[in-house]
Amino acid sequence: MNRILLIFFLLSPLSAYSQSRLSTVKKTGENVYISSKIDECHEINYWFKQCMANGLFTFYCVSVASGSGGNTIVNEACSDNIGPFDIRNGGWCGGNHLLADGKTKTAETFSVKLYADGRSIPSDTTLKARTITFEVKNYIFNPTSTEKRDNKVYFTDTLCIENVIYTINSNNIQVDLSHEYTNKIPVTILKYYGMQSMFKNEKQILTPLGEYTSWTDIDKTDRFKKREFPLFNRYIEKSDSYFQSSFLLNRGLGTHRELPDDDVIFIGNSWTKCYHKLIGNAHRIAGDNDSWSGVYTWFAAPLLDTGSAFAYGGYIDEKNVLFFSNNTKGDFTISLPKKPTNKKINIIENTSGAKIKKKNRFIHISSNSSGSVIISFEK
Repeated sequence: MNRILLIFFLLSPLSAYSQSRLSTVKKTGENVYISSKIDECHEINYWFKQCMANGLFTFYCVSVASGSGGNTIVNEACSDNIGPFDIRNGGWCGGNHLLADGKTKTAETFSVKLYADGRSIPSDTTLKARTITFEVKNYIFNPTSTEKRDNKVYFTDTLCIENVIYTINSNNIQVDLSHEYTNKIPVTILKYYGMQSMFKNEKQILTPLGEYTSWTDIDKTDRFKKREFPLFNRYIEKSDSYFQSSFLLNRGLGTHRELPDDDVIFIGNSWTKCYHKLIGNAHRIAGDNDSWSGVYTWFAAPLLDTGSAFAYGGYIDEKNVLFFSNNTKGDFTISLPKKPTNKKINIIENTSGAKIKKKNRFIHISSNSSGSVIISFEK
C-alpha cells in the first residue's frame, strides 16, 4: 500500500440558515473524526478511515448523539457505500469486494487530501471548521487480468483510477466521483451500483418518483425498473429514531444514460441495504471516463411529515437545500429552522410543476399532482 498523503486547505464558508454552526475536526493519524450539531438536541459524528475488505479511505461510521438517547450508529461501512463493479468473466472489484479467491484485494487507496477552512495541519490536532472536504484517489484493478506467482495472485492491468471528493456540511456528505479508465484489456461492466446505503436498522422506506411514494415497511420493498420510474433519483430510509436520504444528482451517470430501460434502477431490502444502480452492461477501455454525484443526508426530525408530504433540509454544492415530496395534490407550508439570509431560491427539481413561494421562514408549495421539489437558497 502506498503511503497516504494528508493536506489541509481553505474552502469558502457556508451561508443560509445553519451558517453559524461549526464542526469539530480531529485528526489522529489516518483517522479523522468530524462532529457537528445538526439541531438543538442532536450532534452528528463522522469517522473517516481506511476500511472494508480493500482498506479504502471513506466514511466508516456515522452516528447521531442526543442528550437523552445516547449515541446511535446510523451508517456503518461493513459493506459498500460506494461502488463496486461487476466485470464479465472477472467478478466483483472495488469497494468491499475481494477477488473470487476471497483474499486478494481488488482496490487500494493511494492518496488522500483533506481540506478544512484554511489551516494546514501537518500533525495530529483538533480544530473548528465550516466545510470539510476529502479528495481520495483509489486504484481499482482489472479482475480479468491476473497472474499467479509464488502462490499469490497479481493483477497485470488496472481498471481505473477512482477519484472521490467527500464534502461534509453539518448533516450532509456529498460525494463527487469520477473514473479514469486505464485498462488496456477491454471489459464489460455488467453492474455498477455507485451510490448505496448502509443505513442501520431501517424500518421503512420512501422513494419519491419511485414505486414507494408512501412510507413502506422495508420487508415489503423490492426493486423496480428504469422503464417504470425513469425519473427516480432519491430514497429516504427511516429507523425508530433517525432518517437517512440518498439523493443522486442529475449529472453524469446520475442521468441513468448507461442503464437500459428494462434494467433495475433501484434495489431495496437486499443484504440489509438499498442501492442506486448506475451502469448495466456497458463497455470500457483506456481513455474512457464517467462520473456521478450524490448526497447523503441524516436527520432526526423532518421539517414536514403529513403522510401525504415529506420535507427535510440538507446541502448540495455547499448550499442549503430543501427536499420535498408529495404523493397527492395539495397546498403545503414548510417552516424552516431559521430565516434564510439568502433572499433568492433556485429550483433544482420540480417534477409536478408546483408553484413555489418563499416568505420569511416559510416555503409555500402548491401542487396539482404528486411529485418532488428540491430548492436551494442562493446568495
